[in-house]
Amino acid sequence: MGKDKPIAFYKDVKDQLDLIKDHCRKNKRTIAVAESASSGALQLLFSAEEEAGLFFEGGLTVYNCEQKKRQLKVPLSLSEPCNGVSWEVSKMLALNICDLYQSDYGLALTGFASTFPEEGIFDLYAFGAASYKGELLFCEKIESEKETPEERREDYAALLIKKFAEYLEQKK
Repeated sequence: MGKDKPIAFYKDVKDQLDLIKDHCRKNKRTIAVAESASSGALQLLFSAEEEAGLFFEGGLTVYNCEQKKRQLKVPLSLSEPCNGVSWEVSKMLALNICDLYQSDYGLALTGFASTFPEEGIFDLYAFGAASYKGELLFCEKIESEKETPEERREDYAALLIKKFAEYLEQKK
């Protein structure tokens, strides 16, 4: 990545990513991400930042309920009834990714970027959450006006990054 091959939607959140990076560097904090609906977009955006390795611990893409259970300790009894997409699941992902990566901050995003008629999924939305050292900072529903699943995945990631940067900015 980097300057030679910019990510198309990176420019939309560059200022917010810089704010997050600067906050983490200044305060000696680290961040890790867990995602499903965004298909690795959060990881892609954070890893595109200069000196990402100084604050970004990494991330995990967990699409199905079994992987959410195995990797991030989300009980199937919680995730299966909602196909892995809920406020509570997103909260658990944000909290548990910190434990897995031993990071200070955790961001999580789970949702639906495309319909799945065979599963009865027609509404498209996500839940984004942020945690800090075992405490939930926020968790909220995210909706995108984008047309395609690819655009929605990117938009979900960008909207969560913007929300997290806004949260950090308010805490200054």
